[in-house]
Amino acid sequence: MRKNPYQLFKIVSLGIFVFFNIINLSAQSASSKKTQYNIDLKQISLTNWDVKEGIPYRQVPGANLGSVSFELTDNNHIAFLCNSSNEIITINRSDEKVVSKIKLPFSPRDFIYSRGYYYVLSEYQVYQYDQKGKEINTFPFPQSYRGVERLIRFNNSTYLWLPSGKSLLIEFNGHSVEPREIDGWITSSGILVGTKLNGNTYSINITGGNFNPNESVFVCDKKVAGVYVVGSNENKLVLDVQTFVSENPVSVERNIVVIKLNNNGPKIITARKRVPDCYYVLSNKDFLLNKDGTILNMITSPEGVYVFNLTETSSGNVRDYPAILTSQKYHFNDHLIKNE
Repeated sequence: MRKNPYQLFKIVSLGIFVFFNIINLSAQSASSKKTQYNIDLKQISLTNWDVKEGIPYRQVPGANLGSVSFELTDNNHIAFLCNSSNEIITINRSDEKVVSKIKLPFSPRDFIYSRGYYYVLSEYQVYQYDQKGKEINTFPFPQSYRGVERLIRFNNSTYLWLPSGKSLLIEFNGHSVEPREIDGWITSSGILVGTKLNGNTYSINITGGNFNPNESVFVCDKKVAGVYVVGSNENKLVLDVQTFVSENPVSVERNIVVIKLNNNGPKIITARKRVPDCYYVLSNKDFLLNKDGTILNMITSPEGVYVFNLTETSSGNVRDYPAILTSQKYHFNDHLIKNE
């Protein structure tokens, strides 16, 4: 029985379609394998809990106080923001000794070190200090934004990261400006990151910078509890992705996730790292993306304040967090002083 030409054309076309799809899937698979990295970990600092020569730790009813934020001010020095003593304490990485302290007249929440100045977040304003601790300026914001716990600097401007997932511009070039909300959390590289949660998936929307608006969806093996921006540069976005281990009582698992960026936005996850369940103090900023592309992680433990350097590598031989951190689950909520 002869096949008519149209049937033969359909068969050939279908074969070509399947052939090229197989090639495309194989190429995608190969590309995916090439872009999958491990994360190597190196401890760069351990500062003891010590009032005089380390970081003060203090328990008060309903809270454990200590280091709530940190910044790498240069390759040799790390600054910690301490709500236990209301200070910025800078230590030398080589000997772990304190080299300077800046006394603050308020309980700090977060800070940024930018162009030789410290920008410190309080309840209703941001303070600017020079390296010697002299107050240079203050930038107030409306009391309706009470409860904000993060700030960021971009393009000589100060923004607050709002719990709603938006950013609030409050300062430009050393002058307070009329507060203005913009969609997404802005990063120090100038992109805006919006997130949406939906069961076991989350989506990331990138705008600004050199990127065309683009939304990508990622799947987790558990229900997503939260997705938080760590930082970005010209080719990658780093997120803190939290998934529920239990919803009652609430227990989450944290993973640092690295997403490759291109001109069309986020595409694939290239690396991830599980974070130990050790939280001696409630910190507002325990991860940041360094200028050289490495990720820094501060962990507060019963021993003191650790800082680790996380680097993506194609090597299969990588270092992990110390067993003293991975083997214990320490949460400050379990050790609070109760109000009588």
